[in-house]
Amino acid sequence: MWGKKRFLDPELEEWHIECWAWLLRHFGGVATVRAAPLVLPTGAFFPRVDGDEHDKALAVFARIKDLLGMSDWPCTLVQRYRVNVPLGGLAMLQPEGERMIAGTFESDGKDVVITYDPDLVARPLNFIATITHELAHYLLHSIDELPPGAEEEPIAEELATELAVAFFGFGVIAANSAFDFEQFQEPGRIGWRGGPSGYFSEDGWSFALAVFLSLRGETPDLVRQYLKPHLIKKLDQAWRRLGDEPELMQRLRASTG
Repeated sequence: MWGKKRFLDPELEEWHIECWAWLLRHFGGVATVRAAPLVLPTGAFFPRVDGDEHDKALAVFARIKDLLGMSDWPCTLVQRYRVNVPLGGLAMLQPEGERMIAGTFESDGKDVVITYDPDLVARPLNFIATITHELAHYLLHSIDELPPGAEEEPIAEELATELAVAFFGFGVIAANSAFDFEQFQEPGRIGWRGGPSGYFSEDGWSFALAVFLSLRGETPDLVRQYLKPHLIKKLDQAWRRLGDEPELMQRLRASTG
């Protein structure tokens, strides 16, 4: 009577499909998705790096650029410190639920600079997801056409950048880093940090990952062992939605670059 149950709200689901089609048109179609590496949180993709925190950040930054096919794209990585909120004594709160700036993309038409919060280096998945997002900004700046919805809602550009992270194979890492909460202890301070990271919810990342796998002719079985347990359930729900509405993927497979 009410139609088939949807994993995402109807308007959000439609935006996802439209934005996938937009990315497919501008970045080589389904062939690009199939050729992209499925980037996993393993040593095979991100070997251990020695050195200080910035050395580690630079090494991971270079690795992400390589995986994105951007090794020769000129770009500088610099640190940007956040402001923490004192709780009294040595305790600190890092209020990420308010979407503190984890990274930025800056370009004056000549030079490109990406900044990152140094605290992220101790949280590798969040760091990788943040840097991939900022590099995806760089990729999307090579397109003249705005993403779907951007003329009415400027945040659509950020959302399209998140979807580009999934498009180029980083959906598993991004999904795992979308929400976390942990206690930390560092020299001179202790506290808690956590909350949402980035612009997509876990449901949004799960749907994007399901689309990515479907376009490649793969299934969720390929990534289950690399996802947080509750995300496996979400991915299965998103996958069922695609199966219930095959027209969604038919539209995307018809998109060409």
